[in-house]
Parts: sequence; C-alpha cells; structure tokens
Amino acid sequence: MTLTLTQLIVYIVIAVISTYLAAMMIRTRYPFGFAGAFIAALVGEWLMINVLHILLAPEISYGGVPILTAIVGALILALLWAVVAGGRRHRRWV
Repeated sequence: MTLTLTQLIVYIVIAVISTYLAAMMIRTRYPFGFAGAFIAALVGEWLMINVLHILLAPEISYGGVPILTAIVGALILALLWAVVAGGRRHRRWV
C-alpha cells in the first residue's frame, strides 16, 4: 500500500487531535513530551487500520482513511503510552 499526501495529512491531523484529547483526559504530562505521544498516536492509528484491520465505521472516511477507527486507535495507544511510561501529574499551585 502506498501512502498518498492526503492520507499522510489525515494521519497527522488525527494524531495531533488524539494526542491533545488524551492529555486532557488523564491530565498528565507525556514522557518525551508531545512528540513522544504524537509518535505513539501515529503508531496506534497504523496498528488499528493496517495491522488489526478493525473498522468501526468504514463509511466515515476521508482520503481512504477511516476517521473513527483512526481516532480510537490513536487515543488508545496515546493513553497507554502516558499510563505505562509514567508521565508526571499536573499540580495546581494555590
């Protein structure tokens, strides 16, 4: 399978959005920063779509990329990355 420019842009946008959402869900800092979580989200998308071949809603796609499946895969791996690698918690100073 060859990756087109449209697919690459969709993968990157979904990874950025999923990384931000995962950070807001668990309120931690990522190990290796945003770049580490971004790479984990890209790998999560790729695993969900190309390796596991799980399609949650194939009719919702753009450029041949199933959007909902990519978001779920990216969120799962970004959340696991933050939990397993042990990011620091945000503290609120009063």
